[in-house]
Amino acid sequence: MWQNEGMTVWQRILPQRRTVGSGPRIQLRLRLPVLWLAVLLLGALLLPDRIWTTLLIGFGGLFLVAFAWVWLLGRGLHASRQLRFGWVAVGDRLQELFTIVNNSDVPALWIEIVDESNVPGYQAAVVRSLGARERDQWRESAVCLRRGLFHLGPWEIRSGDPFGIFIVSRRYPQQREIIIHPPVHGNLSLPLPQGQSSGRARARQRAWQATINAASVRDYHINDPYNWIHWPTSARRGDLYVRQFDLDAAGDIWILLDLQEDKQLGSGSAQGTEEQSILLAASLAARALSQTRGVGLVAYGKNPWIVQPGIGQGQQWKILRALALLNADGNIPLETALRDLSHMAQRGAAAVIITPSASSEWLPELATLSRRGVLSHVFLLDRPSYGGVGESIPIRDTVRMLGYDANIIYQGDLDDPLQEQDRQGFWEFKVTSLGKAVAVKKPGT
Repeated sequence: MWQNEGMTVWQRILPQRRTVGSGPRIQLRLRLPVLWLAVLLLGALLLPDRIWTTLLIGFGGLFLVAFAWVWLLGRGLHASRQLRFGWVAVGDRLQELFTIVNNSDVPALWIEIVDESNVPGYQAAVVRSLGARERDQWRESAVCLRRGLFHLGPWEIRSGDPFGIFIVSRRYPQQREIIIHPPVHGNLSLPLPQGQSSGRARARQRAWQATINAASVRDYHINDPYNWIHWPTSARRGDLYVRQFDLDAAGDIWILLDLQEDKQLGSGSAQGTEEQSILLAASLAARALSQTRGVGLVAYGKNPWIVQPGIGQGQQWKILRALALLNADGNIPLETALRDLSHMAQRGAAAVIITPSASSEWLPELATLSRRGVLSHVFLLDRPSYGGVGESIPIRDTVRMLGYDANIIYQGDLDDPLQEQDRQGFWEFKVTSLGKAVAVKKPGT
């Protein structure tokens, strides 16, 4: 029941391209039977006798039956796989639906799935059996352990005859790229810097949802909520008009990640400074975007990432994708990154600086950022608690003396992202009036 209904829902929400495999390939599994067949043939020719002839016919018939068996399996055995949700984060459950169909008139006593996916902790290699004219479906799943870009596939199916002489295989060379995003924690009590947008800057941007500031009116569109309608204007002009909302007074937020390789601690660990910095950045960005604030990202690893400020769910996907692909392998110092940010950020914006550094060399550039009208909030990852040397408390106190906000993040302050969260329990898919599927958070999550 689950398989039939589930496959229909998956195909409606996330349509997949049809899996096309290569033609069947038949290989000899054991060379010894061929040697036996050659010996029997040679014996029947050199020493004509009923025993040799009987053995030759019996073994030759067995050889032909085995070949015919795998030939039929090669024509009738097909498989497919479907990813349940294409958007997953660390701690979510990755799930795939596998289907094997045997359209031949002989049973497949064993079917081996050989998978070349590289998703950490996910292994889809199994062995099944299937009768003639039957099909089988099952799920393979695993908790996502590490963010990054991975692929599902290529893969192949293998089967053989009951005598173990031949193997038939069908390869599916397609591979699907999948990005495992960093998790988003919505219960962090850390503050966001306010910033302040000027009136002119605010007038150039319109909010995608209702805010307390109504800037003007515009023509009514079919998908606008009825409570947006401005009835006095509609009555005066004889047509429906709705309020056009302005952005809140709080300005854009730039999130700056310090990705210097020599400053990181606990590399490769979910509780290391690299993963904790990205987890913090993802959570702060999600909260700011939920407040209809523009959010941008600056991260100087070996491959620099700069995401210009934007609002809405599309901006959140963009930032999460960038964070999923980031690595703390850079050599650009934090003071250089702050200097670049001071040229990119507009006056009235705010900057969130996340760094594990215990050095004070970047503090003058923080002051320069403030002189350009950009408010700053610094999050210091405490080096001693992450197993390093250096003190974060003097840096925090110095930052506060300069007039900026600063907080220290100790190891363990952020929740463990490897707690399993089934995507179905956290997200749901809704189909819009245009036939598009969008992912939205379920109420209460």
